[in-house]
Amino acid sequence: MTLLTIIASIITGIVVGGWLAMVAASAAISRSQQHMEKRVRYWQARAREAHAADQAELQPAAPDYWPQALADR
Repeated sequence: MTLLTIIASIITGIVVGGWLAMVAASAAISRSQQHMEKRVRYWQARAREAHAADQAELQPAAPDYWPQALADR
């Protein structure tokens, strides 16, 4: 009877230990993914701002259908 209890305790310990290791690894992966998503959003926003600034420099201030406005410059 004691041997059966020891074996059951060892098996339970292994199962619970494996489960805890998986939970800890999953939490670390989740945190890492959140951090990477935050970095990606930051750099995408920076790229959008840079692209908008480039487009603002390339676009004329007056609409294309008003040719006198561009000639007056």
